[in-house]
Amino acid sequence: MGGENSNDHVQTPAVAAVLVVKHLRAAKTRLAASRNPPSTAPGPAAPASPVTRIGEHGELVLSMLLDTLAAVRSAGLGPIVVVSPDDDVLRAVAAAGALALPEVARPDSSLNHAYAQGAEWIRAHRRDIRGVLMVQADLPAADAASIRTVLDECAEIPYALVTDAGGDGTALLLRPADDVRLPRFGIGSAAAHRADGALEIDPAHRRWPDLRTDVDTAADLEAAVALGVGAHTRAVLGLDGPITRRRASWWSRAGR
Repeated sequence: MGGENSNDHVQTPAVAAVLVVKHLRAAKTRLAASRNPPSTAPGPAAPASPVTRIGEHGELVLSMLLDTLAAVRSAGLGPIVVVSPDDDVLRAVAAAGALALPEVARPDSSLNHAYAQGAEWIRAHRRDIRGVLMVQADLPAADAASIRTVLDECAEIPYALVTDAGGDGTALLLRPADDVRLPRFGIGSAAAHRADGALEIDPAHRRWPDLRTDVDTAADLEAAVALGVGAHTRAVLGLDGPITRRRASWWSRAGR
């Protein structure tokens, strides 16, 4: 399943992690739209479900972050820095054991500047760290064992990436801690990172569907649930019963 497993908190020396989250009210708008399409049915609208202060969608976004964080922490990375302008996010990740770093406001603020801010903090405060793993914050099916396997395969590869399921985006980016360049997350980031010199790990996309399933739409969320999401996401979605981990069909077709 996503998140922690029986090998919790096995130390992965000299590798830290950075995750970045927007304001919860502005995060994952495509996911919100695809889960709650405008109703065209006649008649009165159904009553709204009870929501917390940050809203049902905000709770879902936060839960996916916390499950991703749990997997990274259980893989033994540390410190784990989470950069966000959102106080609710910062409080939640601090309670989960991460270093909560308020995002510095700037006219050209972007996901990449936030990742760079987290990496800069690591360089300034942890000179023992040799590598920084930049992780997408919407990987609720991520498993610690998969993350450790990726890092094992990158033992002699300081600059590497794992793409998302589509192959165009970047799910994980490993860089030397002293690399001060902006990362290239965004549209076409996999090609951009390869052009910058990053080596793609498993370019045939035969492994780690849990790490490749970032959630931008309702279909993505269904795929993550099929793989096995972590406890926080299960709770928000109201999923009951035993937690199982299944292989996605595209993974099975790959013969792995």
